[in-house]
Amino acid sequence: MQRVIIGKRKQPNGKTLLFYLYYIDGKRHRDTAKLFLVPEKTQADKIKNIETMRIAEAVAKRKSLELDAIDNGVQIHREDPHIMLIDYVMKTAQESTNKEWTDGRKNFCSMVRGYKEDTRVVDVDRTWFAGFVKYLFEKGHKTNTVCGRVNILKAVLHRAELDKIISHRPDFSGLAPTPEPSQRCFLTMEELRAMAAVEEIEPRLKNPFLFACFTGLRLNDVRTLTWDKIENGVIMLKQHKTKEIVQIPIGANAKKFMPKKTGPRVFMDFPSCETWYGKKIKQWAKLAGITEKNVSFHVSRHTFATICLASGGGDIFTVSKMLGHKKITTTQIYCKSLDEGRRKAIDAIPEL
Repeated sequence: MQRVIIGKRKQPNGKTLLFYLYYIDGKRHRDTAKLFLVPEKTQADKIKNIETMRIAEAVAKRKSLELDAIDNGVQIHREDPHIMLIDYVMKTAQESTNKEWTDGRKNFCSMVRGYKEDTRVVDVDRTWFAGFVKYLFEKGHKTNTVCGRVNILKAVLHRAELDKIISHRPDFSGLAPTPEPSQRCFLTMEELRAMAAVEEIEPRLKNPFLFACFTGLRLNDVRTLTWDKIENGVIMLKQHKTKEIVQIPIGANAKKFMPKKTGPRVFMDFPSCETWYGKKIKQWAKLAGITEKNVSFHVSRHTFATICLASGGGDIFTVSKMLGHKKITTTQIYCKSLDEGRRKAIDAIPEL
């Protein structure tokens, strides 16, 4: 017999609050479920209530098993109610040396501050999650940005479960938005020639970006690339972001933008401020006559993948390995960009 039962209490707003009732040593206990049933005016309301009850029943069953385990002398971990979500995320962020990864979590924390700054880790449930997603959309964030922040939250809660801060991760099924297929911005060989020809841009800005366009390395990997990671004309390193080991031959185009050896790093004078460098790249692109593309440093990576596939010199599996993709489906996105380019080329042909 299940020891925890689900209670219901009607609220003034018409909703029904769910709570859990159980007994320990003859003493009655009541815990809020933080779940509500809505008035069933539509079929969607009925479906929503069925899902809510399914979640509540699953929690009640788990609580019953925990109480039975306690009676049998098994120690059950209790959630830590004192750890704030923002503090915990920042603590995990400080443990990483990956700037892109860290910046993403800092950005996530700023969004949580705008939504509910005093949120504890244990406060994150389906209601909080749904409200957070709604808040992000109301603030004008695009779907894929919201999806990125949602993924950070899920990763943080997974870590919190491992750290025994929460006993289990909440079920967010049906609440997260579906990512939209993204169109990858890349540069053509003609556009690269135009950017290389701009004399106003100094080498310390020009060389790292164009080198990345012909190697596919991310910004952090270019910034920290050392000469000892290059042997017999091949770059071999562990990527900062994915920790995947990649091997990338340095072709003739990439060699043109490698400076002389003056220290342990290849690009010793790499700009220290990414924001400033990003603005310079956009200005540089405009000087080259590229006005319809939002050119950032990461566009260099897309450019490398697209050029390799378009030239026919590399099959999708080889290119995927050089990029360090864990899934071939990630690399296939660049094939879609090529298909779109081919379609535009055909559509641009004048009618007879």
